Amino acid sequence: MADILLFADTPSAYEELACAARALGGNPVALYAGPRSGAEQITGYGANVLYFGEIPAGAIPEDAAVAYAEAIKRAGAPLVLSRASKRDALMAGRIGIRCDMPVLNDVSAVSVDGDTVQVEHMVFGGAAKRTELVGGGAIVILAAGTFPPEEVTAVGDITDQPEKVEAGPVKLVGTEEKQEETVDLSSAQYVICVGRGIGSAENVEKAKQIAHKLGGEVACTRPIAEGEGWLARSRYLGVSGATVKPQVYIGIGVSGQVQHTVGMDDSAFVVSINKDKNAPLMKHCDVGIVMDADTALDVLGTL
Repeated sequence: MADILLFADTPSAYEELACAARALGGNPVALYAGPRSGAEQITGYGANVLYFGEIPAGAIPEDAAVAYAEAIKRAGAPLVLSRASKRDALMAGRIGIRCDMPVLNDVSAVSVDGDTVQVEHMVFGGAAKRTELVGGGAIVILAAGTFPPEEVTAVGDITDQPEKVEAGPVKLVGTEEKQEETVDLSSAQYVICVGRGIGSAENVEKAKQIAHKLGGEVACTRPIAEGEGWLARSRYLGVSGATVKPQVYIGIGVSGQVQHTVGMDDSAFVVSINKDKNAPLMKHCDVGIVMDADTALDVLGTL
């Protein structure tokens, strides 16, 4: 079983990456710099960890790219996996330059044959999907939810590495906790998504309560997050937002433009509730219900 190397900006993000490596028939090997407790957490996901020590004062996480690149060259692995986050994309670019490896973004499907990597990802704003074949190895940035979680039967080991992280020219002078809510929608099995047709912030709160009652999460279209400000930006789905693969997606007042539907295309079962029977999502769903948001929330609230 060949090694598949992984890197991410938080220990918890390695869980899906480790699942992906095993699904592809590889042995997950995580590249990690940070508190040793984070490395121990990653071993719980069934990955062996190449540990580069703590990130020193004044350094930023991307400074680990130099050490990671040396480990990747030494391993000679044809495939390196990461996830679709801003920090990991920055890291991928730095590593790709040092290792002379292409970086493939927002990948929704991947396969490996020897040192050849085949991927599928969205193009033209989600209007189409393109398949690409790369020889000689690649860094693949996976879209959220591409590989489902699985039960881990064995923990990994930690191996200390000779390379250590050194501060680069950009110095970290301080940190401040972000006040905006952050949420990872990729693991939600039930998603209630609200669009402009939801009507009010009060109705958004009702939708949130219903989603929590179902054990799921509330999501939204971009205008709800960036226009109205009723939900955090981390909750909007689409081309520049999150991607989900729930068992059930319920869209309330969601028109269903392609910029949004690329974020929920792989939902197992889609329900569209809209007072406009001609809304695009009505042609993209398993069940379509012509109903206004107020009535729909009252009905769903009784479930």
